[in-house]
Amino acid sequence: MATKGRKKKTAGAKKADEGILPGMQVEFICDKCGTHLAWALPSFEMKCPKCGRWISNKNRARKEEDLMLPPDDDQLILF
Repeated sequence: MATKGRKKKTAGAKKADEGILPGMQVEFICDKCGTHLAWALPSFEMKCPKCGRWISNKNRARKEEDLMLPPDDDQLILF
């Protein structure tokens, strides 16, 4: 069959991106060691300094409710 090597999209990946608006930042947490890395745009990728794993929006660990910060949020302006 032609579909043998294809990967199917999971419902979890689509569900994870539903609440993310353009310009919103999400918290990146390493899914292997649990290290809190940074707040960034979902399109970013970063390397965990503790275990060396590359983390993207698809494989980052998520809290039960993902908190998203807009770029002009007061907490981000402080930095």
